[in-house]
Amino acid sequence: MGTGHTSQGNIIIVDDTPENLRLLASMLSERGYKVRPAPSGSHALTTTQKELPDLILLDIMMPGIDGYEVCRRLQADERMRDIPVIFLSALDEVENKMKGFEAGGVDYITKPFHEKEVLMRVETHLKIRNLQQKLQTETQRFKTLADATFESIFIHTGGIIIDVNPAAAKLLRCREAALIGAELSHFFPEAMHHLLFSDQATPFEGEMLDQENNRISVEIRTKTLPSKDTQLSVTAIRDLTWQKKMEFERAQLLQENTALKLTMEDRYKFGEIIGRSAAMRKVYELVSKAAGSDFPVLLYGESGTGKELAAKTIHALSWRQSAPFITVNCGAVTESLFEREFFGHRKGAFTDAHKDEPGFFAAAHKGTLFLDELGELPLAMQVKLLRVLESGEYTPVGDVTARRADVRIVAATNTDLVNRVRDGKFREDLYYRIHVIEITLPPLRERREDIRLLVEHILAGHNAVDKMADLPEELREMLYHYDWPGNVRELMNTIQRYLATDDVTLPGNSQLNPTGDDIPVQGLHSAIEALEQKMLVKALEKSNWHRGATAKLLKIPRRSLQRKMQKYNLQPSG
Repeated sequence: MGTGHTSQGNIIIVDDTPENLRLLASMLSERGYKVRPAPSGSHALTTTQKELPDLILLDIMMPGIDGYEVCRRLQADERMRDIPVIFLSALDEVENKMKGFEAGGVDYITKPFHEKEVLMRVETHLKIRNLQQKLQTETQRFKTLADATFESIFIHTGGIIIDVNPAAAKLLRCREAALIGAELSHFFPEAMHHLLFSDQATPFEGEMLDQENNRISVEIRTKTLPSKDTQLSVTAIRDLTWQKKMEFERAQLLQENTALKLTMEDRYKFGEIIGRSAAMRKVYELVSKAAGSDFPVLLYGESGTGKELAAKTIHALSWRQSAPFITVNCGAVTESLFEREFFGHRKGAFTDAHKDEPGFFAAAHKGTLFLDELGELPLAMQVKLLRVLESGEYTPVGDVTARRADVRIVAATNTDLVNRVRDGKFREDLYYRIHVIEITLPPLRERREDIRLLVEHILAGHNAVDKMADLPEELREMLYHYDWPGNVRELMNTIQRYLATDDVTLPGNSQLNPTGDDIPVQGLHSAIEALEQKMLVKALEKSNWHRGATAKLLKIPRRSLQRKMQKYNLQPSG
Protein backbone atom coordinates (compact mmCIF):
# COMPACT_ATOMS: atom_id res chain seq x y z
CA MET A 1 0.00 0.00 0.00
CA GLY A 2 2.98 2.33 0.49
CA THR A 3 4.11 4.72 -2.21
CA GLY A 4 7.85 4.34 -1.54
CA HIS A 5 10.28 7.09 -0.65
CA THR A 6 13.67 8.30 -1.78
CA SER A 7 15.42 8.84 1.55
CA GLN A 8 15.17 8.08 5.23
CA GLY A 9 13.27 10.55 7.40
CA ASN A 10 13.41 11.36 11.11
CA ILE A 11 9.78 11.82 12.24
CA ILE A 12 8.33 12.81 15.63
CA ILE A 13 4.73 11.70 16.28
CA VAL A 14 2.90 13.68 18.99
CA ASP A 15 -0.41 12.25 20.25
CA ASP A 16 -1.84 11.66 23.74
CA THR A 17 -3.69 8.53 22.55
CA PRO A 18 -1.42 5.44 22.85
CA GLU A 19 -3.36 3.58 20.15
CA ASN A 20 -2.76 6.40 17.62
CA LEU A 21 0.94 6.48 18.52
CA ARG A 22 1.30 2.73 17.99
CA LEU A 23 -0.65 2.82 14.71
CA LEU A 24 1.33 5.69 13.17
CA ALA A 25 4.68 4.46 14.49
CA SER A 26 4.10 0.98 13.05
CA MET A 27 2.86 2.37 9.74
CA LEU A 28 5.88 4.65 9.23
CA SER A 29 8.52 2.33 10.70
CA GLU A 30 7.57 -0.36 8.20
CA ARG A 31 8.45 2.10 5.42
CA GLY A 32 11.94 2.68 6.83
CA TYR A 33 11.36 5.99 8.60
CA LYS A 34 12.98 6.66 11.97
CA VAL A 35 10.08 7.32 14.35
CA ARG A 36 10.11 8.96 17.80
CA PRO A 37 6.77 9.00 19.69
CA ALA A 38 5.86 11.82 22.09
CA PRO A 39 2.74 11.38 24.31
CA SER A 40 2.27 15.10 25.11
CA GLY A 41 3.05 18.61 23.89
CA SER A 42 5.69 19.26 26.58
CA HIS A 43 7.38 15.94 25.80
CA ALA A 44 7.45 16.93 22.10
CA LEU A 45 9.17 20.25 22.86
CA THR A 46 11.84 18.43 24.89
CA THR A 47 12.36 15.72 22.25
CA THR A 48 12.88 18.21 19.42
CA GLN A 49 15.67 19.94 21.38
CA LYS A 50 17.64 16.70 21.72
CA GLU A 51 17.65 15.91 17.98
CA LEU A 52 16.08 17.97 15.21
CA PRO A 53 13.48 15.96 13.22
CA ASP A 54 12.78 16.16 9.50
CA LEU A 55 9.00 16.22 10.01
CA ILE A 56 6.47 16.37 12.89
CA LEU A 57 3.00 14.77 13.03
CA LEU A 58 1.19 16.81 15.69
CA ASP A 59 -2.15 16.08 17.38
CA ILE A 60 -4.26 19.17 18.16
CA MET A 61 -6.45 18.21 21.13
CA MET A 62 -4.11 17.29 24.02
CA PRO A 63 -4.17 18.05 27.74
CA GLY A 64 -1.79 20.76 28.92
CA ILE A 65 -0.22 22.29 25.84
CA ASP A 66 -2.37 21.77 22.76
CA GLY A 67 -1.02 21.25 19.25
CA TYR A 68 -1.54 24.87 18.16
CA GLU A 69 0.62 26.18 21.02
CA VAL A 70 3.29 23.52 20.43
CA CYS A 71 3.50 24.58 16.76
CA ARG A 72 3.74 28.27 17.67
CA ARG A 73 6.62 27.58 20.08
CA LEU A 74 8.43 25.51 17.47
CA GLN A 75 8.02 28.32 14.94
CA ALA A 76 9.57 30.75 17.43
CA ASP A 77 12.76 28.63 17.45
CA GLU A 78 14.91 29.61 14.47
CA ARG A 79 16.32 26.07 14.18
CA MET A 80 12.82 24.57 13.98
CA ARG A 81 11.22 27.17 11.70
CA ASP A 82 11.67 25.23 8.46
CA ILE A 83 10.66 21.80 9.82
CA PRO A 84 7.23 20.87 8.37
CA VAL A 85 4.39 20.24 10.85
CA ILE A 86 1.36 18.15 9.78
CA PHE A 87 -1.60 18.47 12.16
CA LEU A 88 -3.63 15.42 13.22
CA SER A 89 -7.22 15.90 14.33
CA ALA A 90 -10.74 14.50 14.21
CA LEU A 91 -11.94 18.10 13.77
CA ASP A 92 -12.68 18.67 10.07
CA GLU A 93 -14.12 22.20 10.15
CA VAL A 94 -12.50 24.83 7.96
CA GLU A 95 -11.94 27.07 11.00
CA ASN A 96 -9.78 24.41 12.67
CA LYS A 97 -7.73 23.91 9.51
CA MET A 98 -7.20 27.65 9.09
CA LYS A 99 -6.13 27.95 12.72
CA GLY A 100 -3.59 25.17 12.14
CA PHE A 101 -2.15 26.86 9.05
CA GLU A 102 -1.98 30.20 10.90
CA ALA A 103 -0.02 28.52 13.70
CA GLY A 104 2.58 27.39 11.15
CA GLY A 105 1.40 23.96 10.00
CA VAL A 106 1.86 22.93 6.37
CA ASP A 107 -0.82 20.24 6.11
CA TYR A 108 -3.76 18.59 7.89
CA ILE A 109 -4.69 14.89 8.24
CA THR A 110 -8.16 14.02 9.51
CA LYS A 111 -8.76 11.09 11.86
CA PRO A 112 -9.45 8.21 11.45
CA PHE A 113 -6.25 7.74 9.48
CA HIS A 114 -6.06 6.29 5.99
CA GLU A 115 -2.68 4.65 5.50
CA LYS A 116 -2.21 5.64 1.86
CA GLU A 117 -3.08 9.27 2.59
CA VAL A 118 -0.68 9.45 5.56
CA LEU A 119 2.19 7.93 3.58
CA MET A 120 1.60 10.17 0.55
CA ARG A 121 1.54 13.35 2.62
CA VAL A 122 4.57 12.37 4.69
CA GLU A 123 6.56 11.47 1.58
CA THR A 124 5.59 14.69 -0.21
CA HIS A 125 6.61 16.95 2.67
CA LEU A 126 9.87 15.07 3.26
CA LYS A 127 10.70 15.54 -0.43
CA ILE A 128 9.96 19.26 -0.15
CA ARG A 129 12.07 19.45 3.03
CA ASN A 130 14.95 17.62 1.35
CA LEU A 131 14.77 19.92 -1.66
CA GLN A 132 14.69 23.01 0.57
CA GLN A 133 17.84 21.84 2.36
CA LYS A 134 19.59 21.22 -0.97
CA LEU A 135 18.53 24.63 -2.21
CA GLN A 136 19.80 26.33 0.98
CA THR A 137 23.13 24.51 0.65
CA GLU A 138 23.48 25.51 -3.00
CA THR A 139 22.49 29.11 -2.25
CA GLN A 140 25.13 29.36 0.47
CA ARG A 141 27.72 27.81 -1.84
CA PHE A 142 26.95 30.30 -4.60
CA LYS A 143 27.18 33.19 -2.13
CA THR A 144 30.56 32.01 -0.82
CA LEU A 145 31.95 31.70 -4.34
CA ALA A 146 30.63 35.11 -5.33
CA ASP A 147 32.17 36.74 -2.26
CA ALA A 148 35.57 35.11 -2.89
CA THR A 149 35.82 35.39 -6.68
CA PHE A 150 33.65 35.37 -9.78
CA GLU A 151 32.74 32.00 -11.26
CA SER A 152 33.50 33.06 -14.84
CA ILE A 153 35.63 36.08 -15.74
CA PHE A 154 35.98 37.71 -19.15
CA ILE A 155 38.48 40.57 -19.56
CA HIS A 156 37.79 42.46 -22.76
CA THR A 157 38.53 45.70 -24.56
CA GLY A 158 36.08 47.08 -27.07
CA GLY A 159 34.19 43.82 -26.75
CA ILE A 160 37.17 41.69 -27.85
CA ILE A 161 38.08 39.05 -25.22
CA ILE A 162 41.74 39.26 -24.15
CA ASP A 163 41.69 36.90 -21.18
CA VAL A 164 39.41 34.43 -19.35
CA ASN A 165 39.62 32.14 -16.35
CA PRO A 166 39.11 28.34 -16.53
CA ALA A 167 35.52 28.66 -15.25
CA ALA A 168 34.63 30.79 -18.29
CA ALA A 169 35.89 28.14 -20.69
CA LYS A 170 33.99 25.46 -18.76
CA LEU A 171 30.80 27.54 -18.86
CA LEU A 172 30.96 27.91 -22.64
CA ARG A 173 32.23 24.34 -23.22
CA CYS A 174 35.37 25.24 -25.12
CA ARG A 175 39.13 25.75 -24.62
CA GLU A 176 40.38 28.99 -23.06
CA ALA A 177 42.57 29.67 -26.12
CA ALA A 178 39.53 29.49 -28.40
CA LEU A 179 37.92 32.40 -26.54
CA ILE A 180 40.87 34.79 -26.85
CA GLY A 181 40.18 37.28 -29.64
CA ALA A 182 36.49 36.40 -29.89
CA GLU A 183 33.73 38.98 -29.50
CA LEU A 184 32.01 38.67 -26.13
CA SER A 185 28.69 39.88 -27.60
CA HIS A 186 28.68 36.79 -29.87
CA PHE A 187 27.46 34.72 -26.90
CA PHE A 188 24.53 37.03 -26.00
CA PRO A 189 21.24 38.15 -27.61
CA GLU A 190 21.43 41.51 -29.38
CA ALA A 191 19.15 43.18 -26.84
CA MET A 192 21.76 42.56 -24.10
CA HIS A 193 24.85 43.82 -25.96
CA HIS A 194 24.83 47.34 -24.49
CA LEU A 195 24.71 45.92 -20.96
CA LEU A 196 28.07 44.18 -21.48
CA PHE A 197 29.93 47.48 -21.83
CA SER A 198 28.47 49.60 -19.02
CA ASP A 199 28.94 49.45 -15.26
CA GLN A 200 25.89 48.09 -13.47
CA ALA A 201 25.06 48.94 -9.85
CA THR A 202 23.46 45.53 -9.46
CA PRO A 203 23.83 42.30 -11.46
CA PHE A 204 21.21 41.54 -14.11
CA GLU A 205 19.84 38.17 -15.15
CA GLY A 206 19.64 36.94 -18.72
CA GLU A 207 20.56 34.13 -21.07
CA MET A 208 23.65 33.38 -23.15
CA LEU A 209 24.61 30.69 -25.64
CA ASP A 210 27.56 28.31 -25.34
CA GLN A 211 29.58 26.99 -28.28
CA GLU A 212 26.89 24.33 -28.90
CA ASN A 213 24.09 26.95 -28.93
CA ASN A 214 22.63 25.70 -25.62
CA ARG A 215 20.84 28.38 -23.60
CA ILE A 216 22.34 29.11 -20.17
CA SER A 217 20.60 31.12 -17.44
CA VAL A 218 23.20 33.51 -16.01
CA GLU A 219 23.73 36.48 -13.73
CA ILE A 220 26.00 39.14 -15.26
CA ARG A 221 27.87 42.19 -14.02
CA THR A 222 30.44 44.37 -15.81
CA LYS A 223 33.06 46.64 -14.24
CA THR A 224 35.17 49.10 -16.26
CA LEU A 225 38.81 49.39 -15.11
CA PRO A 226 40.75 52.64 -15.41
CA SER A 227 43.69 52.35 -17.82
CA LYS A 228 46.05 54.82 -19.53
CA ASP A 229 46.30 53.14 -22.90
CA THR A 230 42.96 51.43 -23.42
CA GLN A 231 39.65 50.84 -21.68
CA LEU A 232 39.45 47.43 -20.02
CA SER A 233 36.22 45.85 -18.87
CA VAL A 234 35.71 42.84 -16.63
CA THR A 235 32.47 40.93 -17.08
CA ALA A 236 31.68 38.42 -14.37
CA ILE A 237 29.16 35.69 -15.15
CA ARG A 238 27.55 33.31 -12.68
CA ASP A 239 25.78 30.17 -13.93
CA LEU A 240 22.22 30.03 -12.52
CA THR A 241 21.16 26.86 -14.33
CA TRP A 242 21.34 24.60 -11.28
CA GLN A 243 19.69 27.15 -9.00
CA LYS A 244 16.86 27.75 -11.50
CA LYS A 245 16.36 24.01 -11.84
CA MET A 246 16.17 23.56 -8.06
CA GLU A 247 13.69 26.41 -7.72
CA PHE A 248 11.52 24.99 -10.50
CA GLU A 249 11.54 21.47 -9.04
CA ARG A 250 10.67 22.81 -5.61
CA ALA A 251 7.77 24.78 -7.09
CA GLN A 252 6.59 21.63 -8.87
CA LEU A 253 6.59 19.65 -5.62
CA LEU A 254 4.63 22.39 -3.87
CA GLN A 255 2.14 22.41 -6.74
CA GLU A 256 1.78 18.62 -6.61
CA ASN A 257 1.18 18.79 -2.86
CA THR A 258 -1.46 21.48 -3.33
CA ALA A 259 -3.20 19.36 -5.95
CA LEU A 260 -3.02 16.36 -3.57
CA LYS A 261 -4.74 18.36 -0.82
CA LEU A 262 -7.49 19.44 -3.18
CA THR A 263 -8.21 15.94 -4.49
CA MET A 264 -8.02 14.24 -1.07
CA GLU A 265 -10.04 16.77 0.93
CA ASP A 266 -12.45 18.32 -1.59
CA ARG A 267 -13.45 15.70 -4.12
CA TYR A 268 -16.39 17.64 -5.55
CA LYS A 269 -14.27 20.62 -6.60
CA PHE A 270 -10.79 21.51 -7.83
CA GLY A 271 -9.78 24.97 -6.73
CA GLU A 272 -12.88 27.01 -7.59
CA ILE A 273 -14.04 24.64 -10.35
CA ILE A 274 -17.16 22.69 -9.36
CA GLY A 275 -18.06 19.17 -10.54
CA ARG A 276 -17.50 15.48 -9.88
CA SER A 277 -18.52 14.06 -13.26
CA ALA A 278 -16.13 11.92 -15.29
CA ALA A 279 -15.74 14.78 -17.79
CA MET A 280 -14.69 17.20 -15.03
CA ARG A 281 -12.32 14.70 -13.41
CA LYS A 282 -10.54 14.56 -16.77
CA VAL A 283 -10.37 18.37 -16.75
CA TYR A 284 -8.93 18.32 -13.20
CA GLU A 285 -6.21 15.90 -14.31
CA LEU A 286 -5.23 18.08 -17.29
CA VAL A 287 -5.32 21.30 -15.22
CA SER A 288 -3.05 19.70 -12.63
CA LYS A 289 -0.56 18.60 -15.32
CA ALA A 290 -0.66 22.03 -16.96
CA ALA A 291 0.03 23.73 -13.63
CA GLY A 292 3.12 21.57 -13.15
CA SER A 293 4.70 22.79 -16.40
CA ASP A 294 5.41 26.16 -18.00
CA PHE A 295 4.21 25.33 -21.52
CA PRO A 296 1.47 27.36 -23.26
CA VAL A 297 -2.09 26.13 -22.66
CA LEU A 298 -5.06 26.40 -25.04
CA LEU A 299 -8.52 26.16 -23.45
CA TYR A 300 -11.46 25.21 -25.66
CA GLY A 301 -15.09 25.48 -24.62
CA GLU A 302 -18.45 27.08 -25.32
CA SER A 303 -19.32 30.44 -23.81
CA GLY A 304 -19.94 30.17 -20.07
CA THR A 305 -18.15 26.84 -19.48
CA GLY A 306 -15.54 28.39 -17.19
CA LYS A 307 -12.44 28.83 -19.35
CA GLU A 308 -11.17 31.84 -17.39
CA LEU A 309 -11.79 30.01 -14.10
CA ALA A 310 -9.70 27.08 -15.40
CA ALA A 311 -6.94 29.51 -16.43
CA LYS A 312 -6.92 31.08 -12.96
CA THR A 313 -6.74 27.62 -11.36
CA ILE A 314 -3.72 26.70 -13.51
CA HIS A 315 -2.04 29.94 -12.44
CA ALA A 316 -2.92 29.46 -8.75
CA LEU A 317 -1.39 25.96 -8.71
CA SER A 318 1.73 26.86 -10.72
CA TRP A 319 5.09 28.17 -9.49
CA ARG A 320 4.04 31.58 -10.88
CA GLN A 321 1.15 31.85 -8.38
CA SER A 322 2.65 34.79 -6.44
CA ALA A 323 2.98 36.87 -9.64
CA PRO A 324 0.12 38.65 -11.48
CA PHE A 325 -2.63 36.99 -13.52
CA ILE A 326 -3.58 39.37 -16.35
CA THR A 327 -6.67 38.83 -18.52
CA VAL A 328 -6.81 40.22 -22.08
CA ASN A 329 -9.98 40.15 -24.19
CA CYS A 330 -8.41 39.74 -27.64
CA GLY A 331 -11.68 40.65 -29.34
CA ALA A 332 -11.63 44.11 -27.73
CA VAL A 333 -8.06 45.08 -28.75
CA THR A 334 -7.91 47.24 -31.88
CA GLU A 335 -5.06 46.88 -34.37
CA SER A 336 -3.98 50.52 -33.97
CA LEU A 337 -3.55 50.11 -30.20
CA PHE A 338 -2.17 46.56 -30.18
CA GLU A 339 1.49 47.44 -29.54
CA ARG A 340 0.65 50.05 -26.90
CA GLU A 341 -1.72 47.64 -25.12
CA PHE A 342 0.57 44.59 -25.20
CA PHE A 343 4.05 46.18 -25.08
CA GLY A 344 3.44 49.50 -23.30
CA HIS A 345 5.01 52.83 -24.26
CA ARG A 346 7.63 55.31 -23.10
CA LYS A 347 6.97 58.90 -22.14
CA GLY A 348 6.92 61.09 -25.26
CA ALA A 349 6.34 58.19 -27.67
CA PHE A 350 3.28 60.03 -29.04
CA THR A 351 1.30 63.22 -28.33
CA ASP A 352 -0.62 62.04 -25.25
CA ALA A 353 2.18 59.89 -23.79
CA HIS A 354 2.83 61.97 -20.65
CA LYS A 355 4.46 59.12 -18.73
CA ASP A 356 5.75 55.56 -19.13
CA GLU A 357 2.93 53.02 -19.25
CA PRO A 358 3.46 49.24 -18.96
CA GLY A 359 1.69 46.91 -21.38
CA PHE A 360 0.13 43.51 -20.74
CA PHE A 361 3.47 41.67 -20.96
CA ALA A 362 5.08 43.96 -18.36
CA ALA A 363 2.01 43.80 -16.09
CA ALA A 364 2.11 39.98 -16.17
CA HIS A 365 5.91 39.74 -15.67
CA LYS A 366 6.82 36.37 -14.12
CA GLY A 367 3.09 35.60 -13.99
CA THR A 368 0.38 34.42 -16.40
CA LEU A 369 -1.06 36.26 -19.42
CA PHE A 370 -4.56 34.95 -20.20
CA LEU A 371 -5.53 35.63 -23.83
CA ASP A 372 -9.31 35.22 -23.93
CA GLU A 373 -11.09 34.79 -27.27
CA LEU A 374 -7.75 34.29 -29.05
CA GLY A 375 -9.51 33.29 -32.25
CA GLU A 376 -10.83 36.88 -32.61
CA LEU A 377 -7.31 38.32 -32.99
CA PRO A 378 -6.79 39.71 -36.55
CA LEU A 379 -3.94 38.33 -38.66
CA ALA A 380 -1.83 41.50 -38.44
CA MET A 381 -1.86 41.33 -34.65
CA GLN A 382 -1.19 37.58 -34.72
CA VAL A 383 2.13 38.29 -36.47
CA LYS A 384 3.24 40.70 -33.72
CA LEU A 385 2.21 38.31 -30.96
CA LEU A 386 4.03 35.40 -32.63
CA ARG A 387 7.24 37.44 -32.89
CA VAL A 388 7.26 37.95 -29.11
CA LEU A 389 6.51 34.30 -28.37
CA GLU A 390 9.31 33.15 -30.67
CA SER A 391 12.01 35.61 -29.54
CA GLY A 392 10.94 35.93 -25.90
CA GLU A 393 11.39 39.72 -26.17
CA TYR A 394 9.34 42.85 -26.95
CA THR A 395 10.07 46.55 -27.26
CA PRO A 396 7.75 49.22 -25.76
CA VAL A 397 6.54 51.91 -28.18
CA GLY A 398 9.08 54.74 -28.27
CA ASP A 399 11.87 52.63 -26.72
CA VAL A 400 15.02 51.16 -28.30
CA THR A 401 15.76 48.52 -25.67
CA ALA A 402 14.05 45.14 -25.85
CA ARG A 403 12.49 43.70 -22.70
CA ARG A 404 12.31 40.05 -21.70
CA ALA A 405 8.81 38.57 -21.95
CA ASP A 406 8.85 36.31 -18.87
CA VAL A 407 5.20 35.23 -18.86
CA ARG A 408 3.24 31.98 -19.08
CA ILE A 409 0.68 32.08 -21.91
CA VAL A 410 -2.77 30.58 -21.37
CA ALA A 411 -5.24 31.20 -24.19
CA ALA A 412 -8.94 30.42 -24.63
CA THR A 413 -11.35 30.24 -27.54
CA ASN A 414 -14.87 29.05 -28.31
CA THR A 415 -14.07 28.64 -32.01
CA ASP A 416 -12.34 25.77 -33.82
CA LEU A 417 -8.86 27.15 -34.52
CA VAL A 418 -8.06 24.26 -36.88
CA ASN A 419 -10.89 25.40 -39.15
CA ARG A 420 -9.73 29.02 -38.90
CA VAL A 421 -6.20 27.95 -39.87
CA ARG A 422 -7.62 26.06 -42.85
CA ASP A 423 -9.69 29.12 -43.86
CA GLY A 424 -6.62 31.37 -43.63
CA LYS A 425 -8.00 33.36 -40.67
CA PHE A 426 -5.47 32.13 -38.09
CA ARG A 427 -1.73 31.68 -38.57
CA GLU A 428 -0.60 28.06 -38.54
CA ASP A 429 2.77 28.93 -36.90
CA LEU A 430 1.00 30.80 -34.08
CA TYR A 431 -1.42 27.88 -33.64
CA TYR A 432 1.42 25.42 -33.09
CA ARG A 433 3.22 27.87 -30.78
CA ILE A 434 0.11 28.18 -28.57
CA HIS A 435 -1.33 24.68 -28.98
CA VAL A 436 0.99 22.71 -26.66
CA ILE A 437 -1.37 21.65 -23.86
CA GLU A 438 -5.03 21.41 -24.90
CA ILE A 439 -7.90 21.36 -22.38
CA THR A 440 -11.55 21.25 -23.43
CA LEU A 441 -14.17 22.44 -20.93
CA PRO A 442 -17.33 20.34 -21.45
CA PRO A 443 -20.73 22.07 -21.86
CA LEU A 444 -23.18 21.71 -19.00
CA ARG A 445 -25.49 19.46 -21.03
CA GLU A 446 -22.66 16.88 -21.21
CA ARG A 447 -22.11 16.86 -17.45
CA ARG A 448 -25.69 17.15 -16.29
CA GLU A 449 -24.89 15.30 -13.04
CA ASP A 450 -22.93 18.39 -11.91
CA ILE A 451 -25.95 20.72 -12.12
CA ARG A 452 -27.18 19.91 -8.61
CA LEU A 453 -23.70 20.60 -7.19
CA LEU A 454 -23.56 23.91 -9.03
CA VAL A 455 -27.04 24.87 -7.79
CA GLU A 456 -26.03 24.19 -4.18
CA HIS A 457 -22.79 26.14 -4.66
CA ILE A 458 -24.67 29.16 -6.06
CA LEU A 459 -27.26 29.01 -3.26
CA ALA A 460 -24.50 28.77 -0.65
CA GLY A 461 -23.14 32.07 -1.94
CA HIS A 462 -26.57 33.69 -1.49
CA ASN A 463 -27.11 32.12 1.92
CA ALA A 464 -24.11 34.02 3.23
CA VAL A 465 -26.35 37.12 2.85
CA ASP A 466 -29.91 35.76 2.72
CA LYS A 467 -30.56 32.68 4.88
CA MET A 468 -33.91 32.18 3.08
CA ALA A 469 -32.34 31.55 -0.36
CA ASP A 470 -33.74 28.23 -1.61
CA LEU A 471 -35.39 26.61 -4.62
CA PRO A 472 -38.44 24.31 -4.71
CA GLU A 473 -37.55 20.70 -5.53
CA GLU A 474 -39.72 20.80 -8.68
CA LEU A 475 -37.77 23.83 -9.93
CA ARG A 476 -34.48 22.03 -9.22
CA GLU A 477 -35.68 19.15 -11.40
CA MET A 478 -36.58 21.57 -14.18
CA LEU A 479 -33.12 23.12 -13.99
CA TYR A 480 -31.58 19.66 -14.14
CA HIS A 481 -33.37 18.76 -17.39
CA TYR A 482 -32.72 22.04 -19.23
CA ASP A 483 -29.93 22.06 -21.89
CA TRP A 484 -28.34 25.39 -20.79
CA PRO A 485 -26.97 26.83 -24.05
CA GLY A 486 -25.25 29.50 -21.94
CA ASN A 487 -23.77 26.84 -19.63
CA VAL A 488 -22.70 27.67 -16.05
CA ARG A 489 -22.91 31.42 -16.58
CA GLU A 490 -26.55 31.11 -17.70
CA LEU A 491 -27.40 28.76 -14.82
CA MET A 492 -25.97 31.22 -12.28
CA ASN A 493 -27.80 34.16 -13.87
CA THR A 494 -31.09 32.26 -13.91
CA ILE A 495 -30.89 31.31 -10.21
CA GLN A 496 -29.87 34.83 -9.19
CA ARG A 497 -32.77 36.32 -11.16
CA TYR A 498 -35.24 33.85 -9.64
CA LEU A 499 -34.09 34.63 -6.08
CA ALA A 500 -34.41 38.36 -6.77
CA THR A 501 -37.64 38.47 -8.79
CA ASP A 502 -39.21 34.98 -8.87
CA ASP A 503 -38.69 35.15 -12.66
CA VAL A 504 -37.06 32.26 -14.54
CA THR A 505 -37.62 33.37 -18.13
CA LEU A 506 -34.90 32.08 -20.46
CA PRO A 507 -34.07 33.27 -23.99
CA GLY A 508 -35.06 31.09 -26.94
CA ASN A 509 -37.49 28.17 -27.06
CA SER A 510 -35.41 25.40 -25.49
CA GLN A 511 -37.46 22.27 -24.85
CA LEU A 512 -37.31 19.99 -21.83
CA ASN A 513 -39.16 17.07 -20.28
CA PRO A 514 -40.57 17.94 -16.83
CA THR A 515 -40.87 15.17 -14.30
CA GLY A 516 -44.66 15.47 -13.91
CA ASP A 517 -46.68 13.49 -16.47
CA ASP A 518 -49.51 16.02 -16.35
CA ILE A 519 -47.29 18.92 -17.43
CA PRO A 520 -46.85 19.17 -21.23
CA VAL A 521 -43.48 19.56 -22.99
CA GLN A 522 -43.05 23.32 -23.50
CA GLY A 523 -40.72 26.24 -22.93
CA LEU A 524 -39.10 26.37 -19.50
CA HIS A 525 -40.94 29.49 -18.36
CA SER A 526 -44.39 28.12 -19.25
CA ALA A 527 -43.59 24.74 -17.71
CA ILE A 528 -42.45 26.32 -14.46
CA GLU A 529 -45.53 28.51 -14.29
CA ALA A 530 -47.72 25.42 -14.65
CA LEU A 531 -45.80 23.66 -11.88
CA GLU A 532 -45.85 26.75 -9.68
CA GLN A 533 -49.62 27.18 -9.98
CA LYS A 534 -50.18 23.51 -9.19
CA MET A 535 -47.91 23.72 -6.12
CA LEU A 536 -49.64 26.87 -4.87
CA VAL A 537 -53.12 25.31 -5.09
CA LYS A 538 -51.94 22.14 -3.34
CA ALA A 539 -50.27 24.10 -0.51
CA LEU A 540 -53.25 26.46 -0.06
CA GLU A 541 -55.67 23.55 0.18
CA LYS A 542 -53.39 21.77 2.64
CA SER A 543 -53.32 24.92 4.83
CA ASN A 544 -57.07 25.58 4.47
CA TRP A 545 -56.21 28.72 2.47
CA HIS A 546 -54.45 30.28 5.47
CA ARG A 547 -51.89 32.55 3.80
CA GLY A 548 -49.39 32.67 6.68
CA ALA A 549 -49.32 28.87 7.03
CA THR A 550 -49.10 28.43 3.24
CA ALA A 551 -46.15 30.85 2.95
CA LYS A 552 -44.36 28.98 5.73
CA LEU A 553 -45.05 25.63 4.07
CA LEU A 554 -43.63 26.89 0.73
CA LYS A 555 -40.71 28.68 2.47
CA ILE A 556 -41.47 31.99 0.73
CA PRO A 557 -42.36 35.46 2.14
CA ARG A 558 -46.06 36.14 2.62
CA ARG A 559 -45.95 39.09 0.21
CA SER A 560 -44.54 36.81 -2.49
CA LEU A 561 -47.43 34.38 -1.90
CA GLN A 562 -49.98 37.20 -2.20
CA ARG A 563 -48.36 38.39 -5.44
CA LYS A 564 -48.44 34.89 -6.92
CA MET A 565 -52.10 34.36 -5.90
CA GLN A 566 -53.02 37.58 -7.71
CA LYS A 567 -50.94 36.51 -10.73
CA TYR A 568 -52.86 33.21 -11.10
CA ASN A 569 -56.17 34.59 -9.71
CA LEU A 570 -56.27 31.94 -6.97
CA GLN A 571 -59.25 32.11 -4.57
CA PRO A 572 -60.91 29.55 -2.31
CA SER A 573 -63.88 27.91 -4.04
CA GLY A 574 -67.30 29.00 -2.70
